[in-house]
Amino acid sequence: MSNKIRILFVDDETNVLAALKRMLRSMRETWSMDFADSGAAALNLFKKKKYDVIVSDIRMPGMDGAELLNKVKNMHPEVIRIALSGQVDLNEVIRSIRAVHQYISKPCQAQDLINKIEGAVRARDILTDPKMQSLATELETLPVIPKVFQDVETELKLPEPSIERIANLISSDVGMVAKILKLVNSPYFGLPSSIDSIFQAITLLGLETIKALILSTHLFSMYDHNKLPNFSLTLLWEHSFRVSTIAKLIAECEKAKKSTVTEARMAGLLHDIGKLILASSFPEKYAEVIRKATQSKISLCQSEMEVFGTTHAQIGAYLMGLWGMSGEVVRGIGLHHKHTQYDMSVPMFLSVANTIDHHFVTIHPDYFKQGMTKGLLPEGRQEELLKKWVSYVKDNWSDMDHFNPIDNEALTRLFS
Repeated sequence: MSNKIRILFVDDETNVLAALKRMLRSMRETWSMDFADSGAAALNLFKKKKYDVIVSDIRMPGMDGAELLNKVKNMHPEVIRIALSGQVDLNEVIRSIRAVHQYISKPCQAQDLINKIEGAVRARDILTDPKMQSLATELETLPVIPKVFQDVETELKLPEPSIERIANLISSDVGMVAKILKLVNSPYFGLPSSIDSIFQAITLLGLETIKALILSTHLFSMYDHNKLPNFSLTLLWEHSFRVSTIAKLIAECEKAKKSTVTEARMAGLLHDIGKLILASSFPEKYAEVIRKATQSKISLCQSEMEVFGTTHAQIGAYLMGLWGMSGEVVRGIGLHHKHTQYDMSVPMFLSVANTIDHHFVTIHPDYFKQGMTKGLLPEGRQEELLKKWVSYVKDNWSDMDHFNPIDNEALTRLFS
């Protein structure tokens, strides 16, 4: 039986389909690809074959992409559904289609399309979880992606994108700039000197980190404190930044690829945004989540499963997938409470960092400290690795001073 990824591309323009065939010719050994010129033709192919992924244009005559992807969702919920279009605004897609896992704007480079598709396939178990999808359909509105982020993405697609133009685009949103510079100059980034411009921030931290800051700042600013007064936005912010820094430093310690280090930091910044979505969309239910976790001495994640049937990790991964984050960032967010492999991946670095922060920082006196997931670290090396990583973090980040000591009692709790 073939292990090829089975993909169906749908577009009413024959020249677009021909261009897709040309640009993806190198993938014929690993992908099994079919091409359809209408929604009806695509559904006929589904009657004959199974697919892992469908990539469809949105604006097509007759059955448009929205109708097609909704039909595929209902008939084949296990299929990854990707919208590929240059004719509509991303937020228009998010508002009108609840059947899309990822949106890719065209024109796009072959490698970008390949990375998005393969990343979505790796995150498939998260994106197609039926309980998560059911809850997502109950959301009155999904958060919209900030315009400045879309503008930056558009600039990056140009033949010769300019960091200076990107800095100017971000700087046009004065409120966003003030928040980002405040965060960049906080102890969480441990930079040697004060940063006073977005251009300087991009140069020192990299564009991917700045993009993650744009998204997290945007999402956190949408939250209404009055809806759930017992839910501390400040504590969640601080936790996200600590986890981001710890994940990045552990990846550096293990000499991971530069792209993996960057993705670990991005995933750390965004790993808990699902809590914001759940708390703001379902305030009464999320108040119940917090009460149940406190009274029963269970983790928030476990309490979310009991109340919602899914977790903030899966909802957060779903939104980041929809917004086009890399597959490893999506996987990291979705698996940060249940990754079970010592594999030097973004999910591993994020899971370890998240657990370390929960155990060695007193986020809240009533907060349940969940142990390290079994299998995440190899038996017999757990204490050695943990002490090595924490030592590296302390040596490279001055803000570690307020971490609780790693004594035998803490280690017993962590690995029990």
